[in-house]
Amino acid sequence: MNKKATGVSRRQFLIGAGLAGIGAAGAGLVGCAPNNEASATGSSNGAVNGKAAGDAASLAGNPLGANAAVEWSFMTPPAEIPADQITGTEDVDVLVVGCGFAGAIASTTAAEYGAKTLCIDKASTWSGRGGHITAYGSRMVKQYVDEGWFEEADYAHIVRRLTEWATGRVKEPLLWQFAKKSGACMDWLEDLVADSGLHPTLWAGYYKGPDYTEEPITHFFYDDTTDFVYLDGVSTGLGMAVLIPAVIEQGEKLGVEYRYDTPCVRLLRDGDGPVTGAIIGEEGSYTQVNAKAVIVASGDYLDDDEMRTRYQPFTWNADSRLYIPFGISTGDLHKQAMWIGGAMQESEPHCSTIHLESGAQSYNFLHVNAEGNRFMNEDVNTQSKSCVKSFQPEGKAFTIYDANSLESFAESCNDGRSGGISSDQQYRRFGVPFDMEVELKLREEKIKQGLLFQADTLEELAEQIGVPADNLKATVDRYNELCAKGNDDDFGKRPEIMWPVDTPPYFAGQLVSTLLAASGGLRQDTACHILDENNQAIENLYVAGAAGGQYFSNDYPTICPGTNHGRCLTFGRIAGINAAGGDADKEIADLEILAGPMPEADRVNTVTPSK
Repeated sequence: MNKKATGVSRRQFLIGAGLAGIGAAGAGLVGCAPNNEASATGSSNGAVNGKAAGDAASLAGNPLGANAAVEWSFMTPPAEIPADQITGTEDVDVLVVGCGFAGAIASTTAAEYGAKTLCIDKASTWSGRGGHITAYGSRMVKQYVDEGWFEEADYAHIVRRLTEWATGRVKEPLLWQFAKKSGACMDWLEDLVADSGLHPTLWAGYYKGPDYTEEPITHFFYDDTTDFVYLDGVSTGLGMAVLIPAVIEQGEKLGVEYRYDTPCVRLLRDGDGPVTGAIIGEEGSYTQVNAKAVIVASGDYLDDDEMRTRYQPFTWNADSRLYIPFGISTGDLHKQAMWIGGAMQESEPHCSTIHLESGAQSYNFLHVNAEGNRFMNEDVNTQSKSCVKSFQPEGKAFTIYDANSLESFAESCNDGRSGGISSDQQYRRFGVPFDMEVELKLREEKIKQGLLFQADTLEELAEQIGVPADNLKATVDRYNELCAKGNDDDFGKRPEIMWPVDTPPYFAGQLVSTLLAASGGLRQDTACHILDENNQAIENLYVAGAAGGQYFSNDYPTICPGTNHGRCLTFGRIAGINAAGGDADKEIADLEILAGPMPEADRVNTVTPSK
């Protein structure tokens, strides 16, 4: 078994040559589009056939617009694999396809419940990035609440907020399933890796402002080798880089076989009956795996240009892509599930996770566009910043600050005024202040990458980043005026996080919108079955992690940082138990969720005047 994780350079994360200099954001830039050559096989990276499905009148009111008028090659099943190309058979109880976080959780769980389990992946090793994991009401959360770090969240309110964020275009029972089961799944994970040398903790950097507020329910794991530096998806000793191997180690102890360099090429189903297994391997040496259940844990489809255009056209506005390993997320199992009757989620376009991750740290400093003009309230979540930046001239934006800004920002994080994904340090723990040593390491790296610029005057800074010097100086003067006034007349930013830009040296960091995940996929029920077009469960076929759909819509909600990984854990465990013949609904304890009443201070009596 190949358990060794290969080294991954920064270039492997980004499309093309990467972010080599100012304005260079790799392929996949604004204006880039997939090629127009049709795929003859319906496999990855095909392109649209471009045949109209009807006239313009037939598309009236269709939210997909022109996308609805295209015949997509991946929808057409390829020819069946001839029997003489299948050179062997093997029998298992549970076949897990994909060895990321969801696959590692699902396979270990299935084996724990007595199933003979095979987990395959077409890559040469397991895959994973980042490390934030959302879980409601876990033992860890309760501990921090008891220690007085924060008041426990109103979980019913979180579900309402997530539903509102998606404008109701989600399957709310899935959100409630997650709310009730995620805490117990996190407790199980903490116990599973207890002897691995990993330390579980909660992230202290969540957004604490009044406008949209993140929740303090983001977990991560680290070991004693880490320096807590997180740069372009790479870290040492923390997050998925150490957690997935620890889970796989436990899976192996339970008897799971992890087999890499082994693609799944077809799911097997007898007509409208149950799924019976899959054909795996390479042409000329295929193996038929007969399985009592199959779990699709194969990740998303962002490396398939056709699927990306079909389901997530907005993502072509992103400057870069960042995930590990690059090039394998081709939606193979989405397609294979559809070829045997599975259906993609009904709400389109799918949600995507786009954060300001590959560029300079944005924080909540002054932001300007390529014309040197301020264009937004900088005190918003990173997903919003990434999207609004796309509509600026040339799709460019920069964060502007001075010699004093980092210290002021650090103080604001420590005392609870600031925070959030990309607006605090990615792996800061409770009780640990903002680490300026880590920050200066990151700043030096971004300068080397050509993404952060330093100058003694604003005129020099403007020249380095290619914006009109007069405009930049006027923008900074206006911003300083608002700081002194104590009110942001232009965009309504909170005055307590506005700091003047008046002390050299001055800095400008390029903001790079970074596509991290496609957070939409196959229809599923709360037992993690894949559903067909009639929303009926396909027997013996399950889904977990990013391949599953109906949990998000429109845009990725950052109010619970780590929800993508949280889904991998919670639904991976549910799928593993059910695929092994257990009953996850009974086996995983429910968190009791009491919906809190409206605070008395928020009520307005319209019969009797308030005093």
